[in-house]
Order: sequence, then structure tokens, then C-alpha cells
Amino acid sequence: VVREQLYTYLLNTYNEADLNFSNYERSELSSALAYRGEWQVYFAYIADCLKRYASQRDKQKGESFVHGFTLAMTAQNRFYRPISEQDTQAGYVDIFLCPLLDIFPDMVHSYIIELKYAKYKDPESRVEELRLEAIEQANRYADTDTVKRAVGTTRLHKIVVVYKGMEMRVCEEV
Repeated sequence: VVREQLYTYLLNTYNEADLNFSNYERSELSSALAYRGEWQVYFAYIADCLKRYASQRDKQKGESFVHGFTLAMTAQNRFYRPISEQDTQAGYVDIFLCPLLDIFPDMVHSYIIELKYAKYKDPESRVEELRLEAIEQANRYADTDTVKRAVGTTRLHKIVVVYKGMEMRVCEEV
């Protein structure tokens, strides 16, 4: 219930602040993600919006805000159904971009996003610790029957994203 309330709050804040990007740009980024596997520019855009539009109050919420904001942004992608904290046999995936293959059977790419968050005051070594932890989790999740069934014929990308405060420090594929 709390997760749903936070998601709704973030989506409303996003809409009230007029954070939407042009329909053409949204379509291009979404299409490139689904059909060409161009995930770097997609997540860079999310990170840029997060950094640009987060208020001081949002920054105090830390990890829950970063996760909720990313979820709200991915919810606008027409090619995927973003699933947050999906239960797999190996734990919970932060965000699984489940491909809508019933609607787009020719889609080529699907994604697991493992998000980690370090506080502003954490040492730089904490970013690397979180990166390694995220890699382990993403690999474990990708190897489950739940995920394998959902991705169908698409190529599964395991994306690790680590934020330090509101700044994305790591965004890589494993």
C-alpha cells in the first residue's frame, strides 16, 4: 500500500511539474530501448530528470524516491509493463521491464534493472560495493524460471544502476 501511495505521489508530482518530454522524444527513446537495445540514453534521460527536478524534500527520501521516480518514468514506456519488486525464486527484482509481446511480438529486448542507492555522505567505496551487490542480484534474478518465461524470445539485458544521492554514478550492463 505504501509503495503504491509513493508511486502515485511521484507520478502526480511528475505530471504537476510538467516533466513530460515530447511525444516524439518519448516514442524514440522507448522504441530504441525495445527494438535496438539502446538502454544507455534511456536511463541517462531518467537520471537527468531525477537530478534536475528533485526537490530538497525528495532528496531527503533518498532510495525510495529514486526507485519510485524511475518506476514512474518507465511506466510511460508503451512497450513494457514495469513490474516493481517482482518475486522470483531468487528474491525480488527492483524493476523488471516485462515485454508486452502479445501487443509487440517483434520486440527484441527486455530488461532487469537493479537499482542501488548510496547516501551523499557515504564514501566512494560504497558505490563500488553496491555495484558488486547489484551485479550478483541481477545475475541471480535473470536465471530464474519466472523471468525466463516472461522474456520470451527477447534478449534480456541486466542493467545495474547505482546512485549516490541524486547523481547516477553507475549505469552498466552485466
